[in-house]
Amino acid sequence: MVEIKNPLYNCVAPSTQAVHADSHTRVTSDVSPPISVSTTFEYNKEVVDACNYGPDQRHTYARESTPTNIKVESVLSTLTEGHAVLYGSGLTAALAVLIQYKPKKIALSECYFGIRKVLEQYQALVPNVQVIGSECSYDGVDLVWIESPINPSGEVKDIAAYALRAHAAGAILVVDSTLAPPPLSYPFRQGADVVVHSATKYLGGHSDLLAGVVVTRAAKSAEAMRYSRYVLGTGAGSLENWLLLRSLRTLTIRIRQQSVTAARIVALLESYRRSAVVTACHTPTALELSLGRCLSVVRHATLQINGAHCNANIAQQHPEGFGAVFSVAFASKAQALFVARALRLHRFATSLGGVESLVDWRHAWDETAEPTVLRISIGLEAYDDLASDWKQALLALDESEKKAAAKL
Repeated sequence: MVEIKNPLYNCVAPSTQAVHADSHTRVTSDVSPPISVSTTFEYNKEVVDACNYGPDQRHTYARESTPTNIKVESVLSTLTEGHAVLYGSGLTAALAVLIQYKPKKIALSECYFGIRKVLEQYQALVPNVQVIGSECSYDGVDLVWIESPINPSGEVKDIAAYALRAHAAGAILVVDSTLAPPPLSYPFRQGADVVVHSATKYLGGHSDLLAGVVVTRAAKSAEAMRYSRYVLGTGAGSLENWLLLRSLRTLTIRIRQQSVTAARIVALLESYRRSAVVTACHTPTALELSLGRCLSVVRHATLQINGAHCNANIAQQHPEGFGAVFSVAFASKAQALFVARALRLHRFATSLGGVESLVDWRHAWDETAEPTVLRISIGLEAYDDLASDWKQALLALDESEKKAAAKL
């Protein structure tokens, strides 16, 4: 079977890895890799289990492997500095981690509500599994699961600190790094044992595929997970494999641009919020009040690292910038929904990580989410255009509320 991870590209730039890390699997002259939709492959003419697809590849049935699947996992493994296994969704990938490591006591940080739902399914299948908070004592804990950056705020956890605590207790550390894929974050460098991504988000990047990825430090763990995937049939389909491979080619340029734009939009909204606050040294103008009075809290890693209690490790985790997701809390639910609907370049829809900017009212999906909060996912639109979009939406809200007050 072909080596999935090609060490030849370990030391080149991420943008080069994304384009060339699967080159050792090429067996045709196609510059753009073709999609393989066959579910079954002819045996080798001489020996049934010998290579039948190129000099070092063997494929027999699509549930086990396909030429496209091998390419995707080659690129992902190199980019993430581990051994990647691809699944049909991010939540399927999360379940695969639990099946592989069979934890009995799990320490869980704040996370995407879907992960909690997966844990509920796991607890229903495996009796007496305990789930505690990630800030509790790790006595008896065998798996620690954290999310960094955090959904929906985009704030960052100190991965190295959690790794030290987990390993001291004999536990493994799993990091959901969906909101900051390479080159923004490399959790293995901070001590993570397993990294999980919803490939539906930034890795896919175009809001047109559903997939998930588990990346392990050890090749043997990845092989065990591939066997389990083969038995359970939890892999991604042919189209999803091909779409993901196409998307990974542009990952680094997409995520870097989105990160830069998001940081600027966060700074703009935070400036609106601060300028609307009356202090001993500042009396807001009418325009400043109109733009910022409804903004209660803006949350993102760029504001976190400038805070009074910032840990220096957090900035070091992200030398190339932070994720492009952040949250904005308004004074009321009505204000949040008004702005979500008034934004013109931010599509009012769930999910994140696509080339288009999205605004999501998380309370619609997760009842534990504050109804006053919007999650923003910045796409590839120009900063000036997105900034203008926010300005017109906030001014529209202010005008609407003034008209409503005048009728009272």
